[in-house]
Amino acid sequence: MFSGGDEKNIFVEICRFIEYHNRAGRRKQDFAFYRNWQSKNTVVGIRGPDGIMRRPGAFQLKKAMDRSGIKILVVDDEEKIASRVSKILEREGFATECAYSGEEAIYKLGKRAYDIVLTDLNMPGKSGFDVMNYLQCEKIDTLALVLTGYASVEGAIQAIKLGAYDFIKKPIDVPTLSLIMNRAAERVVLQKENSKNLVELKKLNELKNEFLSVVSHDLRSPLSTIGGYVNFLLKKGGLGEKNEKYLLIIKDIAESLYDLVNELLDISKLETGIMQINREEADLSEIIHASINNFLLLAVDKNNDIEYLNKLDNPRVSVDRMKILQVMNNLINNAIKFTEQGKITVTVEDLDTHVSVAVADTGVGIRPEMMENLFNAYTLHQNPGTRGEKGSGLGLVICKRFVELHGGTIRVASEEGRGSSFQFTIPRS
Repeated sequence: MFSGGDEKNIFVEICRFIEYHNRAGRRKQDFAFYRNWQSKNTVVGIRGPDGIMRRPGAFQLKKAMDRSGIKILVVDDEEKIASRVSKILEREGFATECAYSGEEAIYKLGKRAYDIVLTDLNMPGKSGFDVMNYLQCEKIDTLALVLTGYASVEGAIQAIKLGAYDFIKKPIDVPTLSLIMNRAAERVVLQKENSKNLVELKKLNELKNEFLSVVSHDLRSPLSTIGGYVNFLLKKGGLGEKNEKYLLIIKDIAESLYDLVNELLDISKLETGIMQINREEADLSEIIHASINNFLLLAVDKNNDIEYLNKLDNPRVSVDRMKILQVMNNLINNAIKFTEQGKITVTVEDLDTHVSVAVADTGVGIRPEMMENLFNAYTLHQNPGTRGEKGSGLGLVICKRFVELHGGTIRVASEEGRGSSFQFTIPRS
Protein backbone atom coordinates (compact mmCIF):
# COMPACT_ATOMS: atom_id res chain seq x y z
CA MET A 1 0.00 0.00 0.00
CA PHE A 2 1.01 3.65 -0.35
CA SER A 3 2.15 5.90 2.41
CA GLY A 4 -0.02 8.98 2.80
CA GLY A 5 2.76 11.33 1.69
CA ASP A 6 3.53 9.31 -1.44
CA GLU A 7 -0.14 9.25 -2.48
CA LYS A 8 -0.52 12.98 -2.05
CA ASN A 9 2.66 13.87 -3.92
CA ILE A 10 1.86 11.55 -6.83
CA PHE A 11 -1.70 12.82 -7.08
CA VAL A 12 -0.67 16.50 -6.87
CA GLU A 13 1.83 16.04 -9.70
CA ILE A 14 -0.75 14.30 -11.87
CA CYS A 15 -3.32 17.04 -11.21
CA ARG A 16 -0.81 19.78 -12.05
CA PHE A 17 0.07 18.03 -15.29
CA ILE A 18 -3.57 17.66 -16.28
CA GLU A 19 -4.48 21.20 -15.26
CA TYR A 20 -1.63 22.69 -17.30
CA HIS A 21 -2.78 20.95 -20.47
CA ASN A 22 -6.43 21.71 -19.80
CA ARG A 23 -5.78 25.45 -19.44
CA ALA A 24 -3.58 25.58 -22.50
CA GLY A 25 -6.10 23.62 -24.55
CA ARG A 26 -3.30 21.31 -25.55
CA ARG A 27 -4.29 18.02 -24.02
CA LYS A 28 -2.48 15.78 -26.47
CA GLN A 29 -1.86 12.77 -24.28
CA ASP A 30 -4.03 10.24 -22.56
CA PHE A 31 -4.32 11.20 -18.88
CA ALA A 32 -5.77 7.91 -17.70
CA PHE A 33 -4.68 7.16 -14.16
CA TYR A 34 -3.15 3.76 -14.66
CA ARG A 35 -2.26 1.65 -11.66
CA ASN A 36 -0.42 -1.63 -11.80
CA TRP A 37 -2.43 -3.50 -9.20
CA GLN A 38 -0.45 -6.66 -9.94
CA SER A 39 2.81 -5.06 -8.79
CA LYS A 40 2.24 -4.17 -5.13
CA ASN A 41 -0.34 -1.46 -5.94
CA THR A 42 2.18 1.11 -7.14
CA VAL A 43 1.29 3.88 -9.57
CA VAL A 44 2.89 3.13 -12.89
CA GLY A 45 2.42 6.61 -14.32
CA ILE A 46 0.43 8.45 -16.94
CA ARG A 47 0.29 6.15 -19.90
CA GLY A 48 -1.77 5.28 -22.93
CA PRO A 49 -4.26 2.39 -23.18
CA ASP A 50 -1.48 -0.04 -24.11
CA GLY A 51 0.60 0.94 -21.09
CA ILE A 52 3.27 2.77 -23.12
CA MET A 53 4.33 6.35 -22.32
CA ARG A 54 3.91 8.45 -25.43
CA ARG A 55 4.84 11.98 -26.47
CA PRO A 56 2.04 14.52 -27.26
CA GLY A 57 0.14 13.75 -30.41
CA ALA A 58 1.02 10.07 -30.37
CA PHE A 59 -2.64 9.03 -30.14
CA GLN A 60 -4.68 9.96 -33.20
CA LEU A 61 -8.26 8.88 -33.76
CA LYS A 62 -8.81 7.16 -37.08
CA LYS A 63 -10.96 9.45 -39.21
CA ALA A 64 -12.68 6.49 -40.79
CA MET A 65 -14.08 5.26 -37.46
CA ASP A 66 -17.87 5.22 -37.34
CA ARG A 67 -18.75 7.04 -34.12
CA SER A 68 -22.46 6.43 -34.58
CA GLY A 69 -21.88 2.84 -33.60
CA ILE A 70 -20.52 3.93 -30.20
CA LYS A 71 -23.29 4.13 -27.57
CA ILE A 72 -22.57 6.44 -24.61
CA LEU A 73 -24.53 6.81 -21.39
CA VAL A 74 -24.02 10.20 -19.72
CA VAL A 75 -24.80 10.15 -15.98
CA ASP A 76 -25.14 13.34 -13.92
CA ASP A 77 -27.71 14.51 -11.39
CA GLU A 78 -27.48 18.02 -12.89
CA GLU A 79 -29.67 17.78 -15.97
CA LYS A 80 -28.12 20.83 -17.63
CA ILE A 81 -24.62 19.35 -17.48
CA ALA A 82 -25.79 15.93 -18.69
CA SER A 83 -27.76 17.47 -21.58
CA ARG A 84 -24.86 19.74 -22.58
CA VAL A 85 -22.37 16.88 -22.58
CA SER A 86 -24.80 14.73 -24.54
CA LYS A 87 -25.27 17.39 -27.23
CA ILE A 88 -21.50 17.91 -27.55
CA LEU A 89 -20.99 14.19 -28.05
CA GLU A 90 -23.88 13.94 -30.53
CA ARG A 91 -22.22 16.67 -32.60
CA GLU A 92 -19.12 14.44 -32.62
CA GLY A 93 -21.28 11.70 -34.13
CA PHE A 94 -21.82 9.52 -31.05
CA ALA A 95 -25.14 7.96 -30.04
CA THR A 96 -25.94 9.14 -26.50
CA GLU A 97 -28.49 8.75 -23.73
CA CYS A 98 -28.75 10.51 -20.37
CA ALA A 99 -29.42 9.26 -16.88
CA TYR A 100 -30.02 11.80 -14.09
CA SER A 101 -29.22 9.57 -11.13
CA GLY A 102 -27.14 6.56 -10.22
CA GLU A 103 -30.29 4.49 -9.85
CA GLU A 104 -31.47 5.38 -13.36
CA ALA A 105 -28.02 4.65 -14.78
CA ILE A 106 -27.90 1.19 -13.17
CA TYR A 107 -31.42 0.45 -14.46
CA LYS A 108 -30.46 1.44 -18.02
CA LEU A 109 -27.18 -0.49 -17.90
CA GLY A 110 -29.14 -3.58 -16.92
CA LYS A 111 -31.57 -3.17 -19.81
CA ARG A 112 -29.28 -2.49 -22.78
CA ALA A 113 -25.63 -2.44 -23.78
CA TYR A 114 -23.52 0.70 -23.80
CA ASP A 115 -19.95 1.02 -24.98
CA ILE A 116 -19.04 3.91 -22.66
CA VAL A 117 -20.52 5.31 -19.48
CA LEU A 118 -19.49 8.84 -18.50
CA THR A 119 -20.56 9.32 -14.90
CA ASP A 120 -20.44 12.02 -12.26
CA LEU A 121 -19.03 10.74 -8.97
CA ASN A 122 -21.04 12.61 -6.35
CA MET A 123 -24.78 12.22 -6.76
CA PRO A 124 -27.63 11.83 -4.28
CA GLY A 125 -28.45 8.17 -3.64
CA LYS A 126 -26.37 5.92 -5.86
CA SER A 127 -23.02 7.56 -6.65
CA GLY A 128 -20.74 7.19 -9.64
CA PHE A 129 -18.74 4.68 -7.59
CA ASP A 130 -21.88 2.57 -7.25
CA VAL A 131 -22.40 2.71 -11.01
CA MET A 132 -18.84 1.52 -11.68
CA ASN A 133 -19.13 -1.12 -8.97
CA TYR A 134 -22.28 -2.41 -10.69
CA LEU A 135 -20.37 -2.71 -13.97
CA GLN A 136 -17.67 -4.73 -12.24
CA CYS A 137 -19.97 -6.99 -10.25
CA GLU A 138 -22.18 -7.77 -13.25
CA LYS A 139 -19.12 -8.12 -15.51
CA ILE A 140 -20.58 -5.67 -18.01
CA ASP A 141 -18.13 -4.82 -20.79
CA THR A 142 -18.59 -1.05 -20.69
CA LEU A 143 -15.75 1.45 -20.48
CA ALA A 144 -16.14 3.80 -17.50
CA LEU A 145 -15.06 7.45 -17.52
CA VAL A 146 -15.42 9.85 -14.60
CA LEU A 147 -16.89 13.35 -14.73
CA THR A 148 -16.02 15.24 -11.56
CA GLY A 149 -15.90 18.75 -10.15
CA TYR A 150 -13.20 17.99 -7.60
CA ALA A 151 -10.55 15.39 -7.02
CA SER A 152 -9.11 13.66 -4.00
CA VAL A 153 -6.46 11.01 -3.61
CA GLU A 154 -8.93 8.57 -2.06
CA GLY A 155 -11.54 9.19 -4.74
CA ALA A 156 -9.04 8.76 -7.57
CA ILE A 157 -7.71 5.53 -6.12
CA GLN A 158 -11.21 4.14 -5.58
CA ALA A 159 -12.22 5.04 -9.15
CA ILE A 160 -9.11 3.36 -10.53
CA LYS A 161 -9.88 0.21 -8.56
CA LEU A 162 -13.37 0.22 -10.06
CA GLY A 163 -11.96 0.40 -13.59
CA ALA A 164 -12.09 4.12 -14.45
CA TYR A 165 -10.38 4.66 -17.80
CA ASP A 166 -10.06 8.46 -17.58
CA PHE A 167 -11.17 11.60 -15.72
CA ILE A 168 -12.86 14.72 -17.12
CA LYS A 169 -12.82 17.77 -14.88
CA LYS A 170 -15.65 20.23 -14.42
CA PRO A 171 -16.19 22.89 -15.70
CA ILE A 172 -16.08 21.02 -18.98
CA ASP A 173 -13.58 22.08 -21.61
CA VAL A 174 -15.08 21.07 -24.96
CA PRO A 175 -11.81 20.27 -26.82
CA THR A 176 -10.64 18.21 -23.87
CA LEU A 177 -13.96 16.34 -23.65
CA SER A 178 -13.88 15.68 -27.39
CA LEU A 179 -10.33 14.36 -27.33
CA ILE A 180 -10.84 12.08 -24.34
CA MET A 181 -14.10 10.62 -25.64
CA ASN A 182 -12.62 10.01 -29.09
CA ARG A 183 -9.73 8.13 -27.53
CA ALA A 184 -12.09 6.11 -25.39
CA ALA A 185 -14.14 5.33 -28.51
CA GLU A 186 -11.02 4.21 -30.34
CA ARG A 187 -10.25 1.82 -27.50
CA VAL A 188 -13.79 0.43 -27.65
CA VAL A 189 -13.48 -0.15 -31.40
CA LEU A 190 -10.15 -1.92 -30.97
CA GLN A 191 -11.60 -4.12 -28.22
CA LYS A 192 -14.50 -5.08 -30.48
CA GLU A 193 -12.14 -5.91 -33.33
CA ASN A 194 -9.98 -8.00 -31.00
CA SER A 195 -13.01 -9.90 -29.71
CA LYS A 196 -14.16 -10.58 -33.26
CA ASN A 197 -10.68 -11.76 -34.28
CA LEU A 198 -10.50 -13.98 -31.20
CA VAL A 199 -13.77 -15.69 -32.14
CA GLU A 200 -12.47 -16.31 -35.67
CA LEU A 201 -9.18 -17.66 -34.34
CA LYS A 202 -11.02 -20.04 -32.03
CA LYS A 203 -13.07 -21.33 -34.96
CA LEU A 204 -9.94 -21.85 -37.04
CA ASN A 205 -8.24 -23.60 -34.12
CA GLU A 206 -11.21 -25.95 -33.73
CA LEU A 207 -11.09 -26.76 -37.46
CA LYS A 208 -7.36 -27.40 -37.21
CA ASN A 209 -7.80 -29.75 -34.25
CA GLU A 210 -10.62 -31.61 -36.02
CA PHE A 211 -8.45 -31.97 -39.13
CA LEU A 212 -5.51 -33.29 -37.09
CA SER A 213 -7.73 -35.76 -35.29
CA VAL A 214 -9.29 -37.13 -38.50
CA VAL A 215 -5.99 -37.33 -40.39
CA SER A 216 -4.21 -38.96 -37.44
CA HIS A 217 -6.85 -41.65 -37.07
CA ASP A 218 -6.90 -42.31 -40.82
CA LEU A 219 -3.10 -42.67 -41.01
CA ARG A 220 -2.56 -44.93 -38.00
CA SER A 221 -4.16 -48.04 -39.51
CA PRO A 222 -2.24 -48.11 -42.82
CA LEU A 223 1.04 -47.29 -41.06
CA SER A 224 0.45 -50.08 -38.57
CA THR A 225 -0.31 -52.46 -41.47
CA ILE A 226 2.89 -51.47 -43.30
CA GLY A 227 4.94 -52.07 -40.14
CA GLY A 228 3.29 -55.47 -39.64
CA TYR A 229 4.04 -56.67 -43.17
CA VAL A 230 7.65 -55.43 -42.97
CA ASN A 231 8.20 -57.33 -39.71
CA PHE A 232 6.65 -60.45 -41.25
CA LEU A 233 8.96 -60.32 -44.28
CA LEU A 234 12.03 -59.70 -42.12
CA LYS A 235 11.22 -62.69 -39.90
CA LYS A 236 10.54 -64.88 -42.91
CA GLY A 237 14.01 -64.15 -44.26
CA GLY A 238 15.56 -65.32 -47.52
CA LEU A 239 15.19 -61.90 -49.14
CA GLY A 240 18.83 -61.11 -49.67
CA GLU A 241 20.96 -58.45 -48.02
CA LYS A 242 19.91 -55.67 -50.39
CA ASN A 243 16.16 -56.29 -49.97
CA GLU A 244 16.49 -56.53 -46.18
CA LYS A 245 18.25 -53.16 -46.18
CA TYR A 246 15.34 -51.62 -48.10
CA LEU A 247 12.82 -53.22 -45.73
CA LEU A 248 14.67 -51.81 -42.71
CA ILE A 249 14.50 -48.35 -44.27
CA ILE A 250 10.75 -48.77 -44.82
CA LYS A 251 10.35 -50.00 -41.24
CA ASP A 252 12.24 -47.00 -39.87
CA ILE A 253 10.17 -44.52 -41.89
CA ALA A 254 6.87 -46.22 -40.95
CA GLU A 255 7.76 -46.20 -37.24
CA SER A 256 8.76 -42.52 -37.38
CA LEU A 257 5.51 -41.60 -39.12
CA TYR A 258 3.51 -43.68 -36.65
CA ASP A 259 5.16 -41.86 -33.72
CA LEU A 260 4.46 -38.50 -35.38
CA VAL A 261 0.80 -39.40 -35.93
CA ASN A 262 0.45 -40.40 -32.27
CA GLU A 263 2.01 -37.13 -31.14
CA LEU A 264 -0.28 -35.11 -33.41
CA LEU A 265 -3.24 -37.02 -32.00
CA ASP A 266 -2.07 -36.29 -28.44
CA ILE A 267 -1.73 -32.58 -29.23
CA SER A 268 -5.20 -32.53 -30.78
CA LYS A 269 -6.73 -34.20 -27.71
CA LEU A 270 -4.89 -31.87 -25.35
CA GLU A 271 -6.03 -28.72 -27.16
CA THR A 272 -9.66 -29.84 -27.40
CA GLY A 273 -9.74 -30.86 -23.73
CA ILE A 274 -10.49 -34.50 -24.57
CA MET A 275 -7.28 -35.72 -22.95
CA GLN A 276 -7.85 -36.62 -19.30
CA ILE A 277 -5.61 -38.14 -16.66
CA ASN A 278 -6.42 -41.41 -14.90
CA ARG A 279 -4.72 -41.19 -11.53
CA GLU A 280 -3.61 -44.32 -9.72
CA GLU A 281 -1.27 -45.14 -6.87
CA ALA A 282 2.08 -45.79 -8.51
CA ASP A 283 5.74 -46.23 -7.64
CA LEU A 284 7.58 -43.29 -9.21
CA SER A 285 10.93 -45.03 -8.81
CA GLU A 286 9.63 -48.00 -10.81
CA ILE A 287 8.32 -45.69 -13.57
CA ILE A 288 11.72 -44.00 -13.88
CA HIS A 289 13.55 -47.36 -13.86
CA ALA A 290 11.28 -48.61 -16.64
CA SER A 291 11.98 -45.51 -18.72
CA ILE A 292 15.75 -45.76 -18.24
CA ASN A 293 15.67 -49.45 -19.23
CA ASN A 294 13.90 -48.48 -22.47
CA PHE A 295 16.97 -46.50 -23.55
CA LEU A 296 19.94 -48.38 -22.08
CA LEU A 297 20.98 -49.91 -25.39
CA LEU A 298 20.65 -46.58 -27.19
CA ALA A 299 22.76 -44.88 -24.51
CA VAL A 300 25.46 -47.57 -24.73
CA ASP A 301 25.48 -47.28 -28.53
CA LYS A 302 26.34 -43.57 -28.17
CA ASN A 303 28.86 -44.22 -25.38
CA ASN A 304 26.72 -42.45 -22.79
CA ASP A 305 26.44 -43.31 -19.11
CA ILE A 306 23.08 -43.03 -17.33
CA GLU A 307 23.14 -42.30 -13.59
CA TYR A 308 19.97 -42.55 -11.48
CA LEU A 309 19.88 -40.67 -8.16
CA ASN A 310 16.82 -41.68 -6.14
CA LYS A 311 16.42 -39.36 -3.15
CA LEU A 312 12.80 -40.22 -2.38
CA ASP A 313 11.81 -41.27 1.12
CA ASN A 314 8.47 -42.47 -0.18
CA PRO A 315 8.16 -43.35 -3.89
CA ARG A 316 4.34 -43.69 -3.83
CA VAL A 317 2.51 -41.01 -5.85
CA SER A 318 -0.93 -40.58 -7.37
CA VAL A 319 -0.37 -40.06 -11.10
CA ASP A 320 -1.39 -41.23 -14.54
CA ARG A 321 1.35 -43.84 -14.91
CA MET A 322 1.39 -43.98 -18.71
CA LYS A 323 1.56 -40.21 -19.11
CA ILE A 324 4.38 -39.77 -16.61
CA LEU A 325 6.20 -42.66 -18.31
CA GLN A 326 5.77 -40.86 -21.65
CA VAL A 327 7.18 -37.66 -20.13
CA MET A 328 10.23 -39.58 -18.83
CA ASN A 329 10.67 -41.36 -22.18
CA ASN A 330 10.66 -38.05 -24.06
CA LEU A 331 13.12 -36.36 -21.71
CA ILE A 332 15.59 -39.29 -21.54
CA ASN A 333 15.35 -39.91 -25.29
CA ASN A 334 16.10 -36.22 -25.96
CA ALA A 335 19.05 -36.28 -23.55
CA ILE A 336 20.59 -39.27 -25.35
CA LYS A 337 19.74 -37.84 -28.76
CA PHE A 338 21.80 -34.70 -28.15
CA THR A 339 24.64 -36.29 -26.16
CA GLU A 340 27.61 -38.28 -27.45
CA GLN A 341 30.21 -39.87 -25.14
CA GLY A 342 28.73 -38.07 -22.20
CA LYS A 343 26.53 -38.57 -19.17
CA ILE A 344 22.80 -38.40 -18.45
CA THR A 345 21.78 -37.93 -14.82
CA VAL A 346 18.23 -38.61 -13.63
CA THR A 347 17.46 -37.21 -10.17
CA VAL A 348 14.22 -37.57 -8.20
CA GLU A 349 13.65 -36.01 -4.78
CA ASP A 350 10.99 -34.90 -2.31
CA LEU A 351 9.73 -31.31 -2.20
CA ASP A 352 7.25 -31.25 0.71
CA THR A 353 3.90 -32.13 -0.91
CA HIS A 354 5.51 -32.44 -4.36
CA VAL A 355 8.17 -34.53 -6.05
CA SER A 356 10.81 -33.21 -8.42
CA VAL A 357 12.32 -35.11 -11.34
CA ALA A 358 15.30 -33.77 -13.29
CA VAL A 359 16.99 -35.15 -16.42
CA ALA A 360 20.38 -33.52 -17.05
CA ASP A 361 22.86 -34.22 -19.83
CA THR A 362 26.33 -33.11 -20.90
CA GLY A 363 25.33 -32.76 -24.55
CA VAL A 364 25.27 -29.96 -27.09
CA GLY A 365 22.89 -27.73 -25.14
CA ILE A 366 20.23 -25.40 -26.53
CA ARG A 367 20.74 -22.14 -28.38
CA PRO A 368 19.54 -19.11 -26.34
CA GLU A 369 17.10 -17.96 -29.05
CA MET A 370 15.30 -21.33 -28.88
CA MET A 371 14.75 -21.35 -25.12
CA GLU A 372 11.73 -19.03 -24.97
CA ASN A 373 9.52 -21.06 -27.33
CA LEU A 374 10.82 -24.52 -26.50
CA PHE A 375 7.43 -25.70 -25.16
CA ASN A 376 5.34 -23.83 -27.74
CA ALA A 377 3.25 -26.05 -30.01
CA TYR A 378 3.32 -23.42 -32.77
CA THR A 379 7.10 -23.03 -32.81
CA LEU A 380 8.43 -26.47 -33.62
CA HIS A 381 12.12 -27.19 -33.14
CA GLN A 382 13.28 -30.11 -35.27
CA ASN A 383 17.01 -30.07 -34.61
CA PRO A 384 18.77 -33.30 -35.58
CA GLY A 385 20.64 -35.22 -32.89
CA THR A 386 24.37 -35.81 -32.76
CA ARG A 387 23.98 -38.59 -35.32
CA GLY A 388 21.33 -36.89 -37.41
CA GLU A 389 18.40 -38.37 -35.49
CA LYS A 390 15.14 -36.74 -36.45
CA GLY A 391 12.10 -35.82 -34.38
CA SER A 392 8.70 -34.20 -34.73
CA GLY A 393 9.47 -31.34 -32.35
CA LEU A 394 6.26 -32.09 -30.43
CA GLY A 395 7.72 -34.20 -27.62
CA LEU A 396 8.48 -31.32 -25.25
CA VAL A 397 5.09 -29.73 -25.94
CA ILE A 398 3.40 -32.97 -24.90
CA CYS A 399 5.64 -33.23 -21.82
CA LYS A 400 4.57 -29.77 -20.70
CA ARG A 401 0.87 -30.46 -21.24
CA PHE A 402 1.02 -33.82 -19.42
CA VAL A 403 2.84 -32.28 -16.45
CA GLU A 404 0.32 -29.44 -16.32
CA LEU A 405 -2.56 -31.93 -16.38
CA HIS A 406 -1.08 -33.26 -13.14
CA GLY A 407 -1.03 -29.74 -11.67
CA GLY A 408 2.74 -29.47 -12.06
CA THR A 409 5.31 -27.31 -13.83
CA ILE A 410 8.31 -27.96 -16.07
CA ARG A 411 11.34 -25.82 -16.74
CA VAL A 412 14.65 -25.99 -18.56
CA ALA A 413 18.16 -24.69 -17.96
CA SER A 414 20.78 -24.99 -20.68
CA GLU A 415 24.12 -23.71 -21.84
CA GLU A 416 25.08 -24.19 -25.45
CA GLY A 417 27.97 -26.63 -25.72
CA ARG A 418 27.70 -27.79 -22.10
CA GLY A 419 24.35 -29.55 -21.83
CA SER A 420 20.77 -29.13 -20.63
CA SER A 421 18.64 -29.94 -17.61
CA PHE A 422 14.88 -30.46 -17.71
CA GLN A 423 13.08 -30.50 -14.38
CA PHE A 424 9.40 -31.11 -13.71
CA THR A 425 7.56 -30.94 -10.40
CA ILE A 426 4.22 -32.58 -9.68
CA PRO A 427 2.09 -32.93 -6.54
CA ARG A 428 2.08 -36.31 -4.80
CA SER A 429 -1.71 -36.52 -5.13
